[in-house]
Amino acid sequence: MTRWWAASLLINRALCGNASEPLCSRVYRQPPSRWRAVFMFCADLLFAEPDHCARIYRRWKALQSTRTT
Repeated sequence: MTRWWAASLLINRALCGNASEPLCSRVYRQPPSRWRAVFMFCADLLFAEPDHCARIYRRWKALQSTRTT
């Protein structure tokens, strides 16, 4: 787990209770809105990669499927 991933989990827990999903993943799966678009745009800039939140969401889903099988 990278320090970014760990920090994202901590922020998500602080904002959303006892959840262990990365913040970028949680934001990505929310309904479209202005704040979601702004967050995703800023994440793309911060991490210097296009579709950062979508990538994190796919990674999170893949990790969840390996844990349940």
